[in-house]
Amino acid sequence: MKKITFILLALIAGTAFGQDASATATVNAHIVEVITIQEGTDLNFGNIVASTGGAVRVNTEGTRTFSNPDMKVANTGTVSAASFEVTAAEFFSYSISIPSIVLNGPETSTMDVSFTSEIDGNTDGIAEGTGAPQTLNVGGLLTVASGQVSGDYTGEVTVTVAYE
Repeated sequence: MKKITFILLALIAGTAFGQDASATATVNAHIVEVITIQEGTDLNFGNIVASTGGAVRVNTEGTRTFSNPDMKVANTGTVSAASFEVTAAEFFSYSISIPSIVLNGPETSTMDVSFTSEIDGNTDGIAEGTGAPQTLNVGGLLTVASGQVSGDYTGEVTVTVAYE
């Protein structure tokens, strides 16, 4: 009986005198510089003859090429790639997003434009911030229909940059 009482007392004492354990951890946070983009220059395809139609490309360096040489005209007008200044935190990757758009012209005529970009040699839509302004160049591919109505065509594109 003494043995049973001793075992019972030991069990009760073990649970009655239990110990708590705890540990701590440091909580940290780092605020990253806000990513910004400032517009610089506009994308200009210049003067084009519609003829039988085709595509006109202005690359990110501002050079223009034609899929149909009959579209080329001696008076080129202003031809240039667009440029933007992007500032992102050093060593942080960010994506560049540029949706295709439609240019509106006379008599409800339109033309489609898709875009390419280049920043610090990267053309895949991903870049790494340097903490200083980086020049983002934007070129485009303009689709011209055969017999496209002559006149000025305009549109606006929104370039979005966001941390990955």
